[in-house]
Amino acid sequence: MKGNKNKNSFIRPISIVSMALLILLFLCSFFFFSCTFNENPEDKIDIGEEDPYTQDPNVLVKEKEEAEDTETEEIEEESKEEDEKDKDNGDNGNGTGDENNSENGETDTETKEEESPDVTINVYYADSTVQYLAGEKRIISDNHKYLLAFTELLKPPIEPGHIKLVPDTTKINKINFDSGNINLDLSSEFIENRFKSDAVDILLVYSIVNTLTEFSEVNTVSFYINGERLNTLGQLDISQPIYRDTSWIKKD
Repeated sequence: MKGNKNKNSFIRPISIVSMALLILLFLCSFFFFSCTFNENPEDKIDIGEEDPYTQDPNVLVKEKEEAEDTETEEIEEESKEEDEKDKDNGDNGNGTGDENNSENGETDTETKEEESPDVTINVYYADSTVQYLAGEKRIISDNHKYLLAFTELLKPPIEPGHIKLVPDTTKINKINFDSGNINLDLSSEFIENRFKSDAVDILLVYSIVNTLTEFSEVNTVSFYINGERLNTLGQLDISQPIYRDTSWIKKD
């Protein structure tokens, strides 16, 4: 009995020492791993972030290309801004674009005016007695001058006492010049709405003829109504081209 007691007394200290060694070993291991884990904190990857070492190579290439495209666009924008600045500087040195356009516009206008000078003619209305024609001066453009001259006869006279003879409802179907003769095609209102009188019919015809023969190249006028040749107006025979007749013009 004494021998067993001594044996148990010996084993108990050994167990305590073993436990102490195990605890120490555990602490040393924990300390070692903690130090190893904290040695390179920069290599740690946060949760939710993509590991750069495991990223798809195609994605990396795409991102690189997008970065290069962005850089190219920035360079192009800078180049464009520099070009605009150079253009502005050029405008300041040579005059603005508006001034240049204005000068060009004035030059074009002057050229057109040289090509199409204005002409002065007499247009004829009935005088206050409705026995003669009285002339009034008009300045018209050389472009479409025959049309413009006849159009003046549709307008009221300027001088007091003068009387307009051509009905203002008259429409011009066609007017053209051919070998010294003007073919004048009018609407039916020219006949229907005129003041019907033999004396007035004569003045009406010669107000037109004497006005259009103000142009030196025009010798005669032929009348048409809606494309059909007008042979008579009232009792007046106008089947042939009508020449200028100054005897109907009132003398001053």
